Amino acid sequence: MQKIEYATMAERESTYWWHLGRLRIIETYLQKATNGKKNVKILNVGCGTGGTLALLEKYGVVDNIDISDDAIAFMKQLGYSRIKKVNDIALPFKDESYDLVVAFDVLEHIKEDEQALKEWHRVLTSDGAVIITVPAYQWLWGEHDVSLHHQRRYTTRLLKRTANAAGLTPGRLSYAIAFSLPLVVGFRTLHKLSGRKADSETSYVDVPNWVNTLFSQLLYVEAKFHNFVRFPAGTSVITSLRKK
Repeated sequence: MQKIEYATMAERESTYWWHLGRLRIIETYLQKATNGKKNVKILNVGCGTGGTLALLEKYGVVDNIDISDDAIAFMKQLGYSRIKKVNDIALPFKDESYDLVVAFDVLEHIKEDEQALKEWHRVLTSDGAVIITVPAYQWLWGEHDVSLHHQRRYTTRLLKRTANAAGLTPGRLSYAIAFSLPLVVGFRTLHKLSGRKADSETSYVDVPNWVNTLFSQLLYVEAKFHNFVRFPAGTSVITSLRKK
């Protein structure tokens, strides 16, 4: 992303409904994966501007990596020192170094996604977990994806197949952010019909405060359901992977 987009993301991560709701959903998967363990060693792949760090640090010690100098600069401004720059999918860590590897909306940026998963598999302990979120459905592809340099969007089936090829198997696998699917389809359809180009790479849509609160609450409710159901559709896919 361009530098200005990191500034926008850093500002929105603590207030925008999508980020707030996604955090709650992610937390249900973190709770299950850690199973009450304390001081878990966590690798945060593609840390961005650090919006998930406060949550991750509740579960253990977090090492962060990113390919972007701008993202790393934001992290350091926030006072985080456990951060390294990487230049490709190869990780500068020993085998079985981490109990938990997380990559939130990262895998879709990587051309060799199977190879990246194999590398995350390598640094994962034998009883550890990889938690991933990715955007759903290739038919939702748009200029937003192009601007963010996405390589693809996923279905649950595609993500499962890619994970299996890398030696990982889903313990939990579901679509997420379900209520927003018809809204996104409608918005993108109107956007295409109007012929307008996106003003922002990150495609934030400004909504009134009450709408932002409502959408956040809907995702908080969804997060509770992720404890015992798998959603059949949504704008994201989330999974917790284990070594075979």
